[in-house]
Amino acid sequence: MTDANNQAFFSAWRERLQALKNVPPVLRIVWDSGPYVVTFGLACRLIVALIPVSAAWVTRLIIDNINAIVQHKTALSSHLWWLAALEFALAIAGSTFSRISDYYDAVLADRYTRHVSIQVMDHASRLDLHAYEDPVFYDRLDRARVQATDRLGMIQSIGRLFQQTITTISLSAAILFFSPWLLLLLVGCLIPAFLGESHFAFLSYAKNFRQTPVRRELDYL
Repeated sequence: MTDANNQAFFSAWRERLQALKNVPPVLRIVWDSGPYVVTFGLACRLIVALIPVSAAWVTRLIIDNINAIVQHKTALSSHLWWLAALEFALAIAGSTFSRISDYYDAVLADRYTRHVSIQVMDHASRLDLHAYEDPVFYDRLDRARVQATDRLGMIQSIGRLFQQTITTISLSAAILFFSPWLLLLLVGCLIPAFLGESHFAFLSYAKNFRQTPVRRELDYL
């Protein structure tokens, strides 16, 4: 029983990794639906991703400046106020570009839904009537129609993943510079969360996939 469970576990993860080959075609469709929106959205997310490490660097300079003032008993310099103003500007920039990226996400969602729906309708208009008599094909066509909106969450998650990856790389480089052991501890703590979220995300997709024939029967009724 244990060997069968282990084999089923590794087989499930093998299928999940093989499913990643479908990501590039989806990204291609997203790009075709709005290249300028995708470009500006990624640029905003790149700026937002680099703000945390920039704010941490400015905070370090402020702390070092205050520490030097306390130790040497000197007066406050204008340099400290410029650093405080820079920290304030970074906070405003992070909030502003985050709102702009949310706006581009909404625009991209609308364009992607319209683009995929038009593609599905164009393909369906070129089919013969007997193609719709095949339930397997009709389920596939229905999934393509439904996933025009279901994939919006995945597309937005990919944008957030891009932003979080840049933030993680920049912050990891800063943490590695100060304490390599702390970076290893953080990576070890993130692995269980990644495995858990991936497992339940694939279970949710499998449930939606199994519900397609039931949803078609419900439409008939």
